[in-house]
Amino acid sequence: THPDPADLDRAVLAAFTEYGVEFVILAGYMKKLRSKTLSRYRNHVINIHPALLPDFGGKGMYGMHVHRAVIAAGRSESGPTVHLVDEVYDEGPVLSQASIPVKLGDTAEALQARVLEAEHLIYPQTLREISTGLIRIGDETPPVVIRPLRLDRDFESAAVCVRTSFAGEAAKFDLTRENCPTHPSFIDKARLKSLLETGGTFFGAFIGDSLIGTAAIEPSRDDPETWYIEKLCVLPGKRSTGFGSLLLDHACRGAVNFGAKNASIGIIGEDNELKSWYNRRGFTETGTRDFDHLPFTVCFMNRGLTR
Repeated sequence: THPDPADLDRAVLAAFTEYGVEFVILAGYMKKLRSKTLSRYRNHVINIHPALLPDFGGKGMYGMHVHRAVIAAGRSESGPTVHLVDEVYDEGPVLSQASIPVKLGDTAEALQARVLEAEHLIYPQTLREISTGLIRIGDETPPVVIRPLRLDRDFESAAVCVRTSFAGEAAKFDLTRENCPTHPSFIDKARLKSLLETGGTFFGAFIGDSLIGTAAIEPSRDDPETWYIEKLCVLPGKRSTGFGSLLLDHACRGAVNFGAKNASIGIIGEDNELKSWYNRRGFTETGTRDFDHLPFTVCFMNRGLTR
C-alpha cells in the first residue's frame, strides 16, 4: 500500500505511535525498517534470522537462500540468531543463538525444518529473558548488551577477557601460577564452564560483537537466599565508563530472579581501592579469612537484595 519507502516509514511509525507500541518483535517481516521508525525505536526492535550471524546474513539472505548457502559452504552447524535491528540487514547486536548440526546429505528443506524448530524455542525464550532482565539492552549507541554467555560459542573469548582484566591485580599483588594457580588471571574456559555445573549463570557485556566484561552468579551451598558474584571484570580499556556498575547491577538482578536476598563477594583483603568501589555500591564488609592455598587474606562483602 506504500510503494515509496519514505511513505511506508511514516505510516509504520504512525501506526506504532497510535497503538502505543513500546517494543517491536519482527517475525517474517521482509521489508526494511527505515530511519524514522528505527530512530524512534532505537534498541527496541528485534528480529530472528535462520543462520548463525554474522555469517549468511545481509541483503538477499532470507528463507531457503540461507539454508542453501550454508550447505553449499560445507558448514557443520547452523541455527537461528535473535538480534537487534539497525539500519543494515542482519548486523545488529546478537542477543541469542542456538546451534543446529548440519547433517551429511542434508537438503535445504531438511535443514530449514530443524532450524525452524529451534526458532520456535529460542525466540520466546529470548523474549522472556529480556522481560525478566536476564538480557539487558542498553539505550547507548551502540548499545551495551548484557546477556548469558553461550556455552558453545562464548567461553573462549570470556576466558581471554577474564585473564586480561585480572592481570593487573595479579601483578599488583605478586600472584603467579605457582603461588596462586586459581587466580582468575590464569583461568581457562574449562574452569569458567565449571561455574555452570554449580547452577550458576555467566553473563557477558558486549558492544557489538566485542566482549568487554563478565560477571557470574552462583548459589551458596549453605544458604539458599545467598548468591555469590564471581569473575566480575571489565577490560582495562573500557574501565571508568560505568560498565562495571552495569554488570554488578545486572548480576544482582539475576540473583534476585533466583530468589536471592543477599549478594556476597570475596576480594583480596589488601585491595583497598576495590573494597571502596564495592562500598560505594552498597556492599559492606562482613569478615576476613585466611586460606592455606591463597597468598592473601580474603575479605568477604555482602549486599542486601530486594525486588
